[in-house]
Order: sequence, then structure tokens, then C-alpha cells
Amino acid sequence: MAHSQVATWRHFLPAHRLPVIAKTPVLVALGVYLGGGRFDRLAVGGALGLSAALWAALYALNESTDLIHEQGYTVRQSVRRTLFALPLALCLLAALLSPLLSLLFLLMAAGQFAYCVPPLRLKRYWWAILLLSGTINPILRLLCGVLWGAHAVPPLAYAVVVSLHLGASLRARVLLRERDARLGYRVAPAGSELVGIICTGVGLLGGFWLCVTGVLPKIFALFGVLAAGFAIYAWSGRETSVAHLRQGWLLFAIFSVVALLALLLRG
Repeated sequence: MAHSQVATWRHFLPAHRLPVIAKTPVLVALGVYLGGGRFDRLAVGGALGLSAALWAALYALNESTDLIHEQGYTVRQSVRRTLFALPLALCLLAALLSPLLSLLFLLMAAGQFAYCVPPLRLKRYWWAILLLSGTINPILRLLCGVLWGAHAVPPLAYAVVVSLHLGASLRARVLLRERDARLGYRVAPAGSELVGIICTGVGLLGGFWLCVTGVLPKIFALFGVLAAGFAIYAWSGRETSVAHLRQGWLLFAIFSVVALLALLLRG
């Protein structure tokens, strides 16, 4: 922490966050589709837009706290207030569409605050990242869509989404061990690689099965093939930098948009 440069708004949403934000409406739309909901409802469109806005605000909050506590930046008090208030305002807006949607938004916001804001700042612990980023948040995103549906979602669909997120979270934690140790964080234990590979494989196989059985659109099998290729590369050991892996996330953002369009057209 050698400097105290003042952070600007461009610091709060770096390029590598955009694909992850694009993923959010896909998960919400997936929940609508799996639950048999209709995409022609204005409230569903509002939920897709507000969920993306919420996670953009929450990721910006996360980036701001990282800039302060990991890189020594200064974030102006007015900016910090805005970053704290914006997610809460979006939670209130969600109540206009559905009280349950607002509750889900509040749960996601509370989790992210606990994740990145002192004194808890749970992101210092590898297990908390798996719990929140790998399990709870993906399920809450799905539920933001499921609540507009007409029937229950197959448990396998939840398992697939969680398995894939756990695999991705474990890969990041493994690659960031050195950085986490330098910052005094709890690093991922030995064996995390194997568990991550298993989670990724189980998630991909489960996703293919959902396509074969007609639970998901057949086009998602193509996404699965592309995801499998990227997973093999990510876990092969040839890539040792999360930053380099993130450079390929532009394709992930494109696939997210295509997947969202596929769900909307099917709906």
C-alpha cells in the first residue's frame, strides 16, 4: 500500500466485472424458464434489469473496498455513501414489482456487504467465498426468476448451477493463493484443485443431461461444449493467472447475451 491515490468511478467497474454482471440476468431468466414463467410480463423484464443493476452496484461496492484495503487507494466519503445507498435503493425499487423479489435482493445485498465491508469482510476466508459466491448467490439469482414461474424447478438444475459456481470459485482461490497469503487472508487448502475439478465436471455433465432431457433448450448443449473446453484449459495448469483467464471473459459475456436471447425467444 505505497500510495494514497484517489479512486475514480472508472475504478469501481473494471472490464473483468462486466461478464459477471451479464451473467446475472441470464440466471434470473433461467429461473423464469425453468419455472415455466412468461417473459412477456413487464415485471419479469423489470426483474432482469434491476437484478443486473443490483449486482453492478454490489460489485462496485466490492471494488471500492478492495481499493481501500488491498491497494491503498482513497475513496471519497460522498462516493462511499453512494455505493452504500445504491443497492438499498434498488432493493426498494424491487418491492414495486414484488415483495419477495425485494427480499431476495436484500439477502443478496446483505451477503455482499458481509463479504466485502469491514468489520466482517468475509472475503478474507476462502470458505466464505465458496459459501457466498459458489452457493448462496447463484441460488438467490435463480430464485429471482423462479418466483415468476408456475411450477417448481428440478433440484438437478440448482445442483448444476451451484456445482459450476463452486468449480469457478475454487479455481480462482487456487490461483490467488499467493496473493491471499500476502494480504493475510486464509488461503484455499490442499486438495482444492481436485474438488474444483470434480465440481466443474459434475456441473457440466448435469447441464448436458438437462439438455438431453429437454429441461434446458438444446442450444445450451453447445454452450456446454464451449464451457467444457474453457474448463479444461483453466484447470490444465497451463494458465497460472486469474488476470489472464479474465481476458477471455469477453467471450463469456457474448455467450451470456446469446443465452439470454435464447431463453427469451423460447419463453
